[in-house]
Amino acid sequence: MRLNTIEFLLHEGWDAAVRNGLVTLAAISNVAVALLILGGLVLFGMNVEHMASLQAEAAVIVVELAEGADAAAVEEALWNERVKNIEPINAEENLQRTIEGMGLGLMESSEASAELMIELLGANPCPASLQIKPMDPQDIPELARQAEGVEGVAMVRYARQVTDKLLTMARGIRISGVVVGIVMAVATLLVISTTIRLTIHARRDEIRIMQLVGATNWFIRVPFVIEGVLDGLAGGAIAAAIVLPIYSYIEQYVGQNLQFIDLIYSAQALVLFAVALVLCGVVFGAAGSLMGLHRYLRQV
Repeated sequence: MRLNTIEFLLHEGWDAAVRNGLVTLAAISNVAVALLILGGLVLFGMNVEHMASLQAEAAVIVVELAEGADAAAVEEALWNERVKNIEPINAEENLQRTIEGMGLGLMESSEASAELMIELLGANPCPASLQIKPMDPQDIPELARQAEGVEGVAMVRYARQVTDKLLTMARGIRISGVVVGIVMAVATLLVISTTIRLTIHARRDEIRIMQLVGATNWFIRVPFVIEGVLDGLAGGAIAAAIVLPIYSYIEQYVGQNLQFIDLIYSAQALVLFAVALVLCGVVFGAAGSLMGLHRYLRQV
């Protein structure tokens, strides 16, 4: 395609967008609203999955050792490629952690409280143990089952119900996010396609004349595709300009008032998200234009 032809098609696409100001404004608004909703849902889903994953990653497997068991041998048997770290905890330290976790401190320090409890009970009620940190929280149930079969292990425990629910929730959010994203993408394509068809209908005489003088379907399509790309580009930019300041404000508010909630936030991530929204607008604009033109050109 020669340079003057490309210039002509680009000029036609731009002129069409300017001439049909109301239709163009409607298309940009529709794209912006659709991407605004889609972007908000994506950010919400990412953060919920992020928080669920953080809670699941904090879970560890506690392996209580039998009396007289060789801690080093048990630790060696538990190591595999899915284990990130194993922390040995002797009986005294285990008792101190139990006292701190349950708020049973009777003295000024956990060490003194542990000594007092041993004196009162006549023995340390807590066995030596190993804390296993998995590479992937999804491996916790399987690693726990494997640990139960190791010689020298008296008991294996972890927050089974909480961890399983968190992992299930994270998977559900991921799947539902993909489904919602696909639905919103299809809805956006249909909106843009319908808007482009309105433009085509308004210019049907012009298109018919171009066909009569021998213009190919692709020559007719390109200006409309350019128009759709411009609509999508503007709509994506507007959506990004609205979503990012709102999300930044929410993250700042949560960070100041709800410190227990950890939202995803970094300048690089937000820039990449804004670029992704704009690119989605461009892709949806071009695809919607092609869909609308395909149906029209097939009918004439």
